[in-house]
Amino acid sequence: MAPDDEKRRVVKLIIDTDPGIDDAYAIALAMHTMRDEVEVIGVTTTFGNVRRDDATRNAKTLVNACATTATMKKKIPVVDGSRIPLVRLETTDVEGRRARDAADSDVFVADFVHGSDGFGNVREEYERVFRREKNGCGDGGESYAYDEALEAADFIAETCAKHPGEVTVLALASLTNVALAFRRHPECLRNMSELVVLGGAYGVNGNVNPAAEANILGDPEAADEVFCSFERTYVVGLDVTMRLTLKGSDIEQLAKPSGADTSDPVVQDGVRKFLHDATQFYKAYHADVAGFDGIYMHDPTALLLVSPELRKLFTFKRAAVRVVTQGITRGQTVMDTHAKWPSPNEWSSAPKSNVAMDVDVDAVLRQFFLRLAIRPSER
Repeated sequence: MAPDDEKRRVVKLIIDTDPGIDDAYAIALAMHTMRDEVEVIGVTTTFGNVRRDDATRNAKTLVNACATTATMKKKIPVVDGSRIPLVRLETTDVEGRRARDAADSDVFVADFVHGSDGFGNVREEYERVFRREKNGCGDGGESYAYDEALEAADFIAETCAKHPGEVTVLALASLTNVALAFRRHPECLRNMSELVVLGGAYGVNGNVNPAAEANILGDPEAADEVFCSFERTYVVGLDVTMRLTLKGSDIEQLAKPSGADTSDPVVQDGVRKFLHDATQFYKAYHADVAGFDGIYMHDPTALLLVSPELRKLFTFKRAAVRVVTQGITRGQTVMDTHAKWPSPNEWSSAPKSNVAMDVDVDAVLRQFFLRLAIRPSER
């Protein structure tokens, strides 16, 4: 494929997610501002920021809020994924066929970061708002398609088989659904075009404890399986995402009309207002734990890696990555940066991932400002 063709290629994108406030930013940016770069062809859900059932409800709300006639060719599938990590699978269920309906009351979720509903405790209010807006524009139907018989792992594999070499999966949560797709359908390793992973900490501390980042710690076994089996992987972790922030003054602008036309590639005002209100809970957490007035843009940063053009704003290290699955460093991502070892080790047979280690901070922030209709002069 020629370079110009690569730039023009619209990426078929499945977003695997646990919405989540920064997930909401990523989904809104993808659906409202990246029409020439990505086509969202499915949203699959799992546990993490919230339990899986809440993640599915939130994904439906976001698709309804963000889908427009300009961004949709047909209804976007929202598909239930696993409720539990791999370590919780029954010994007779290595493919996780019962994971979608498993009991999950004791699965750890980050409700203290994102609110009990994942949307800063404003979900019910905005479900009503978005429903009224759809009815007001003469479209009372849902913008998503939901079939309770579908499972995320099968949906990912079957969609990749339908479009071999064309589908990118953006993994914004634990890698459980992706690992199960590879377990059940080994051909998915060949059919999937690329995998973009938000996860890990490669030269900095984690954000759950000194060793582990939240998405990887959510299912270390799944992450290690995926890093050991799939080679066309792009990864961004805390080394990069914690350098990319919106300040409180930036977030306040989301509550005001942008003045943009509905055809402009910016997040539309109704969704901007939702992001503003949902972010207040998230911002309070950052103020308490990180000590600054603003938020980290973890998930939106990962979204940018989906675009071959925007990917140029990052510097990558090609290296094998393994994940610690036992002990006090459980969930730690360990990258092999050594050129040559005297003898084979546990990293030797793992494919090399493309791990983001540096970023043009100003250029990425300009992307966020433009797409969210934020005026940086007011920072």
